Amino acid sequence: MSEGTRTPETRDQQRVVWGRLKDTLRPQATASQVIVGLLCLLLGVSLAAQMGRNDESLEGASQQELVRLLDESGRHSSDLEVENAELERTLETLRSGREGDVAARNAAEERLGDLEILAGTAPARGRGIVVSIADPEGGVRASTLLGVLQELRNAGAEVVQIGDVRVVASTSITTGPDGGLLVDGTEVPAPYTLRAIGDPAVMEPALRIPGGAADSVSGDGGTLAATAEEDVRIDATVELSRPEHSQVVK
Repeated sequence: MSEGTRTPETRDQQRVVWGRLKDTLRPQATASQVIVGLLCLLLGVSLAAQMGRNDESLEGASQQELVRLLDESGRHSSDLEVENAELERTLETLRSGREGDVAARNAAEERLGDLEILAGTAPARGRGIVVSIADPEGGVRASTLLGVLQELRNAGAEVVQIGDVRVVASTSITTGPDGGLLVDGTEVPAPYTLRAIGDPAVMEPALRIPGGAADSVSGDGGTLAATAEEDVRIDATVELSRPEHSQVVK
């Protein structure tokens, strides 16, 4: 190899130079790169396993359960679209400046009426179902009746009354000293009657899902019957307690 150009003169020297050049250009895997690669591999495996479990859960669902899930999704979507349209109309009316005070007052009164129904302080009426639970042997448990109530709520029941007691967010269902069922401390005699306002086409099938509310009642020795009605009246109300420690901040 000459000193001026340092050009390899023999084939052995050329092989040595090319070998050193390949070693220099070859990518070197560091420890951090290896760790990142392993983490990406583990993440991919976990995502694939999770997707597989979700597919299996849907594959194991019955046709009635799938229909209920589809109905609930469609109902929630429709309700949100209607509410969004109403809010947009109210906002446009308020922005227009024409009769702004009247529109604001009407919107506030309508909102107040909805809140009173949800809070249970005002009667309500509408489409829904009437559920009757016969308990000839007195074996229906409080947890079973609570399961029926929860199934109605999950199916979109907006207002519910059990016997003569209005159901609200804090409602409790317990067993009395004599074995009877108590709703918010009030004994409810059998047969137990539940009035629910909502979409009867969704609530009635939801109660009869295999392994659901109707089967739980049957397991306790009772029978469940549900009837769809166009005008369900809920007259029971609750009285809200006056706050002792909190106050409005303006």
